[in-house]
Amino acid sequence: MRKSDNSSGFTSIDSSLPDIQLALQGLKNSQQAVQDEIARQASSLEQLQASRRQRLESQVARLLPDFSGATLDALAQACPGFVDDMVRDTFRQNSKILGIFSRAGAATALTTLKIRLAFFLDTQQGADLRSLDAQITSVNEEKHRLEKLRYEVQAAIKMLEKYQASGDAVPAEVQAYIRQLAERARQIASRQVGGPADTSTTEYDNNNYGSQDNSAAYPWLYYSQGINHNVYDEPVTSTRVHEDPRQHTDTHAVPGVPVNCVTDALNASASADQLACRTDDSLGAYS
Repeated sequence: MRKSDNSSGFTSIDSSLPDIQLALQGLKNSQQAVQDEIARQASSLEQLQASRRQRLESQVARLLPDFSGATLDALAQACPGFVDDMVRDTFRQNSKILGIFSRAGAATALTTLKIRLAFFLDTQQGADLRSLDAQITSVNEEKHRLEKLRYEVQAAIKMLEKYQASGDAVPAEVQAYIRQLAERARQIASRQVGGPADTSTTEYDNNNYGSQDNSAAYPWLYYSQGINHNVYDEPVTSTRVHEDPRQHTDTHAVPGVPVNCVTDALNASASADQLACRTDDSLGAYS
């Protein structure tokens, strides 16, 4: 294996290598790119969730600073559905004596009412919260897709390494898969050094690069996307994984879409080396 490119951290592609070695180089670069992108998406998700909490806290602090009459009037105008008889009673019972002296228990009552207001605002979901929720949903869905892709790439690496180590005959379907991966790796390497890419044997569209950062990492992110991954000799029992998307979000985050399907691990027997990686075509090359 060649040393990593110091400028990017990815393995430099040697186009003269046999296809299986070249495919493995590409898959390992893809694995690193996917892992890095998952970490980036997770960080974005945390920031968005923190922004949502801060936005909600800011709204509550602005709408309910104290138990004054002016605050009650402004609150009733801004949130008429929130100000009911109980809220009005709470204001009456905790308003300052002579407008100067705080009543005993007023601080606790204010905190309790702020919690109620935060819940109310959260359920109402104003335009600003809806916008953040949409961003949270989008990032969470992308993170799920990347996690599925990471599993597929890891399974592909494991399969090719087993064939390479065993020296066994490679089935025709797997050979075709390897050729496509190798050709795509050559294309990416050619693009990164500024040379012309031979696109005669693959369907890797130039538009895959158009809408995203053209860094050294991004071409590898969906390196194996769109290539037929159903390369196996015998039927493989697929495993369906159901995730609770809430584990990836905070209390206020909108759940993402659960992963529908991932591939099985390889058989232990060398004669039954198999892989079933089902790719979600809706991803597109850089969705």
